[in-house]
Amino acid sequence: MKKNFLITNGFIPVVCTVSLFVSGVGCSRPPSVKGETKEATSSEKKMWTCSMHPQIRQDHPGACPICGMDLVPVAPLTSLKSPNTTPAPVSNPTLMMAESPKPEQTMATVIHLDAVQNSAGNIRISPVEEKMIRRDVELFGEFSYVTDKQIDFTWYYGGRIQKTLVDYNTTEIKEGAPIMEIYSEEAIADQRECLELLMELRKHALAEQKVFESEYGTNAERVSLVGMSYEHKNINARLATMKDRLTRIGMTAGDFQALESTGKIRDTFTINAPASGSLLGALPHVGSRFTTESILFSLAPLKEVWFVADVYEQDLSLLKLGEEIAIQSKSSPGKVFKGKLVFIGKEIDPRKRTVKARFLVPNPDGLLLPQLSATGMLTLGGEKPQLAIPASAVIDTGRRQLAYVETSSNTYELRVVKVGAEGELSGKAEMGSMKWVPVLEGLNPGEKVVTSGAFLIDAEAQMQGLPASGKQ
Repeated sequence: MKKNFLITNGFIPVVCTVSLFVSGVGCSRPPSVKGETKEATSSEKKMWTCSMHPQIRQDHPGACPICGMDLVPVAPLTSLKSPNTTPAPVSNPTLMMAESPKPEQTMATVIHLDAVQNSAGNIRISPVEEKMIRRDVELFGEFSYVTDKQIDFTWYYGGRIQKTLVDYNTTEIKEGAPIMEIYSEEAIADQRECLELLMELRKHALAEQKVFESEYGTNAERVSLVGMSYEHKNINARLATMKDRLTRIGMTAGDFQALESTGKIRDTFTINAPASGSLLGALPHVGSRFTTESILFSLAPLKEVWFVADVYEQDLSLLKLGEEIAIQSKSSPGKVFKGKLVFIGKEIDPRKRTVKARFLVPNPDGLLLPQLSATGMLTLGGEKPQLAIPASAVIDTGRRQLAYVETSSNTYELRVVKVGAEGELSGKAEMGSMKWVPVLEGLNPGEKVVTSGAFLIDAEAQMQGLPASGKQ
């Protein structure tokens, strides 16, 4: 039965290279051990496997039951398995990952390749050495006013807007500047009650004075301070409460004196700005009514603003309060704004899987407005050197992180490692597109790891039935 196969572009070189490892050339045997006999070699049973599915094994040639490719013979490679000691763990670097179980390395997988295989696999190595690694985290968000400095102004009485004293095109307000004039029936009623209490208090004072004078004569004034009636004290307390409330809406000592002497009642009041800042939103229209719960206007200083950004889960452990960020906005092309991290949220957005972070950004020119979108670049690490290897040297299976170490010429040993977050080399002389990872455990300074061709070596190990990335 004829079978059709589809080979995509870019896949042929990998298949050919892996096939080269397994077919005719095979893996060169390590130097022969004294005492090895030809009878032992001839007694080895020849096995056949698939280049793409090394788990397929049978003792005769044929086709792979999964992909249909022709099976290739497995070279009778003698793997070297020897006890391996775990290298001393590296001191914690700046860029750390979540804590995971320590690597277990009881037996090492060692594969020896000849010069032809080494060249065909394009094997490249890199030493384990100290590097200055930094990580750039790009954050997206928008600006917001500093909410703990925002003022939502309400008044102590209900009333009606009589006049607005600020141009509707004005956004910046100075402290003490008049904003609006209002009329309040409730404030007028309290002034009338205050006037009545003043008149009643005067009557009680005159009546008590006459009684004291008839009984104590010239000492009446001194005795009246001690012998004040309960009703007199109650009126005084009510009057003090009323004056305090009216003082809060702007009545002065002169207003109370005029109220007591002439009975003049104020029917309008001017509201002044409690602080300097920017008006948020529009002012209420003339003639509109409000209650004590109505917000007449909102005021917020914009000399400093927040940059509120979304931080993904994998970057959350890297954040520290006080970290600096460089922010750019399309509203100010080419201009970079600096900010500092002041808050890290404690709640995950279940839809985006992000956490809110706030950065305090100086805004002396007022260019940054609330709800403007922006992009921030947070640079982490790079303060001190740490052991590092190229990220391409690490085979991450999801449960383990592996690397192949060159122990001698064309001989490679599988090593379980533990690495930190991916980053780049800091410093202009070492900047490039290559990604690096800090080494936490599993490698020692000076060792050489495979940075190119590691997957081909790993595929060869799997086809030989040796412990590799496919075996947890």
